Amino acid sequence: MRKYLPTIYFMIFLVLLALPSAGMLIKGPSESETGEELVMPSIRTEEGWNLNYLSDLGNVFEERFAFRQELVSAYSVISEKLFMTSTTNGVIAGEEGWLYYYDTLADFQRTNILTGRQLHNAARNLRLTSEYCANNGIDFLFVIAPNKNTLYPEYMPYYYVQGQGPSNRELLSDLLYGSGINYTDFGNYDNLTDPDAIYYFRRDSHWNNTGAAIVSDSILSSLGVTHHDYLSDEFTGEQIHEGDLDRMMHPSNVVPETDTIFASMPVFDYDSPVESNFDFRIGTSGQGTQNLLMYRDSFGSSLLPFMAEPFAHAFFSRSNSCQINDIVSVMPDFLVIEKAERFISQLCTSPSRLPAPLRELPQGAVEVTVEDLNLAEAGDYITVTGTLPEGSYSDDSLIYIVCGDLCFEAFPVSDIDAGTEGLQALLEKNLVSTDNMRVLIL
Repeated sequence: MRKYLPTIYFMIFLVLLALPSAGMLIKGPSESETGEELVMPSIRTEEGWNLNYLSDLGNVFEERFAFRQELVSAYSVISEKLFMTSTTNGVIAGEEGWLYYYDTLADFQRTNILTGRQLHNAARNLRLTSEYCANNGIDFLFVIAPNKNTLYPEYMPYYYVQGQGPSNRELLSDLLYGSGINYTDFGNYDNLTDPDAIYYFRRDSHWNNTGAAIVSDSILSSLGVTHHDYLSDEFTGEQIHEGDLDRMMHPSNVVPETDTIFASMPVFDYDSPVESNFDFRIGTSGQGTQNLLMYRDSFGSSLLPFMAEPFAHAFFSRSNSCQINDIVSVMPDFLVIEKAERFISQLCTSPSRLPAPLRELPQGAVEVTVEDLNLAEAGDYITVTGTLPEGSYSDDSLIYIVCGDLCFEAFPVSDIDAGTEGLQALLEKNLVSTDNMRVLIL
C-alpha cells in the first residue's frame, strides 16, 4: 500500500487542479459577486481578430471558475482560524472571530493625524453650518460614529499596535467643546461603553440594532423631538444579520449573527421604492409634524428607521457635505450630520455648500493673490474656489471674499493629498458683482 501513496497523492493533486475547470462542465460557472451576467469574449470583434482573446478568456475564468466562492471561503476560514490573518484586503481578522474594516487601521494606529490647519477647517466648517442653521430656524446636530476598533480594541490582532496620543476624533472633539456647536461624540458616550454589552456586530463593521436604538434615542433627545423609547421595549434576539465583513471574507459561508428585534419596530413609509437603507438618497414619511434632513454614511443606514418614524418627512442623503438645494427642497426643522470616525477628514475636504455668511471686514485682514481663483455659476449662486498662496495662512486663519462693499466669509478647504489649502464660497448672484473681487486672510 505504501508504494502507491505517491500515486494516490498525485491523483488527488490532479483532481484538485482540475476541479475549477472540470466543475464548470458539471456545475457551470460561479455566480458573479456583482450579479452581472456571464459574457464570454469573442474571437472576432468589429475591428477584426481579438488579439486579447486568451487574456480575456482568462479573466472570465478567474472571476467565474466553478466553486470559486466555496474555495475562497474555505481558504479564508483556514487563514482566519489557524493564522488569524485575512485573505481579503479590506478585512482585518481579529481574535475570537471578530472582524474589522481595514480602512479604520490608520485611525487605530494614529498614522493619519490631521494637521492643525485641517482640524481647524473641519471645526470651522461645522461652525459655519451651525450658524447658517441657527439663522434660518433649523436645529443642528453633528454626530461622530466611532470606528469599531475604537470601542473594541481588545479583539484587534496583536500585531497591530494601537497608536499613542489622541486620534482625529478626539482632537476634533477638543476643538468643538465650548464652541457652541451641538454635537455628540459616541466614542465618549457612556451608554455605548458598557463593558458587559456588545453594541457592534462581531463580523460587521457597524453597530447592531441595540446600538442603533441607543444612538437614535440620544440624537432625538438632543434635538428635543418626542419619540418612542425602544430601549424600554421587550425584545428578542434572532440570527438574521449577515455581516458585511463576513460576506467579504466568506462569500459562500456567511453565518448570520444575532440581532435585536424589538416588540414593535418603527412605523414609517418610503416615499419611493428603495433597494436598501444604503441607497444614496431616501425620502420617508413618518408619524410627526416636523421635517428632518440627515446626512449619513453607512452607520446612519441602521439609524434610518428610528430617525424616520417621529418626523412628517425625512430626507436621508449620503452626500459628503450639506447642500443648499437639499435645504430648499426639504425645508427641514432639523439638520443632522453623522460622520463615521474614519470619514472625519471629509469635514475639511468637502465643506458644506451653503451661502457664504456676510461679515464686517475685520481689521488686520491681508489681501492675497489667488492665482487659480475660479468662478462658476450654479443656479442662483456663483461658486468661488481657489488655492491659497503657500505661507499666507496660519492654523486658525479665516478667509474673506470682498465684492464691492460686501464682505463674506469663505468656507476653508483642505486638499490633503496635495498638501494645499483653499477656499469655497457660494455667493448669491443678485447680491454681488464679481468685478474686482478680492481675497483676504485674517
